[in-house]
Amino acid sequence: MKHERLSINEHLPVIARFYDYERFTYPWHFHREYEIIYFAGGEGFRFVADSTEMIRPGDIILIGSNVPHYTRSAEKYYAGDASLRVKGAVIQFAHDFMSFAIGNYTDMKPIRELLKTADRGIHFPAPANTGLVDRVMELPTVKGVERMARLLLLLDKMAHFRQQRTLGTPHFNLHIFPYTDNRMEKALRYINRNYAKNIKLNDLAAIASMNTSAFCRYFKGKSGKSPVSYIQELRVDYACRLLTSTGLDILQICIECGFNTPSHFNRVFKRNTRLTPTEYKIQFLK
Repeated sequence: MKHERLSINEHLPVIARFYDYERFTYPWHFHREYEIIYFAGGEGFRFVADSTEMIRPGDIILIGSNVPHYTRSAEKYYAGDASLRVKGAVIQFAHDFMSFAIGNYTDMKPIRELLKTADRGIHFPAPANTGLVDRVMELPTVKGVERMARLLLLLDKMAHFRQQRTLGTPHFNLHIFPYTDNRMEKALRYINRNYAKNIKLNDLAAIASMNTSAFCRYFKGKSGKSPVSYIQELRVDYACRLLTSTGLDILQICIECGFNTPSHFNRVFKRNTRLTPTEYKIQFLK
């Protein structure tokens, strides 16, 4: 997973822009900033926290600070048809944007609750979100204080949008991404680059400059999960993406995701999703 570094700082706390691409290309990633994405046109899949859903034109999503996410265009966007485009708008703002006001003022309480819920991602479905779309599309056209003021108004409208729904499940735990700890950052960086390979606990412990038993206790204390469980969850998440966005069969996905045998793959997958890989694919494609 890629840790994206945005150009947001004290001089530029809010970025707002339109986008128009051949297809989505940015890999599975996270960043400290909050992000609002409006999908004006295009088809494919979005992955936010531990959810996987189809992209529907007109939808808006709000992604919290450090929440992992990824957007993949449908296969037809890779066939070279120049008439196919993905379009919309993106708004990104600092994780501590207006932190004192949002954290303390009574009138800001709905926004405070909204941003807290964004730790699992929030979906604002079309066509009910028309008023939100208008406000999203305004932001790239203004700058400075006006942009910040309009962002607050947008967030307030989002907070009072009754049809909003959370994307990630209640089981999703954002704290498995504690990148503020240098030892944990090194270990997670290694895991996120190699989770589909054979990762040995003693290698992870060495990266964190600890012995194996101490590292396992440390990792679980930080993430709430054992290193093995964390790795398995990443593998299952990757398997979910392959099941819904590629034509690979179950055995190919089992191998691609780093599982030794199909039986082990099925057992771990069902433990994490309550479905077998086959059942998951059938349910998603209904």
